Amino acid sequence: MIEKLAHTSDGPPVLTFYTKDPCGLCDIVMEELEPYKNRLIIQKVDITEKENIRWLRLYRHDIPVLFLNGQYLCMHKLNKHLLEKRLQMIEEEKS
Repeated sequence: MIEKLAHTSDGPPVLTFYTKDPCGLCDIVMEELEPYKNRLIIQKVDITEKENIRWLRLYRHDIPVLFLNGQYLCMHKLNKHLLEKRLQMIEEEKS
């Protein structure tokens, strides 16, 4: 289970981005996320860091893995349609 980040309902959604370096697929997804940077906070988690061994065990062969506000979004590539749909839902809830 993914731990939810502390964020207020007033702030932007948090996209947790499980990655490592080097990761060609992760680089592509980061480029694809560029248009969304003003709508969300991107929290990168390097699964190879010692404190992230749990995520390394889970996602070693599946990065990039993305969660939006603690809920699974996609892995391996960015699902732009799903991201847009979820962002719209979050933004509508705030208005």
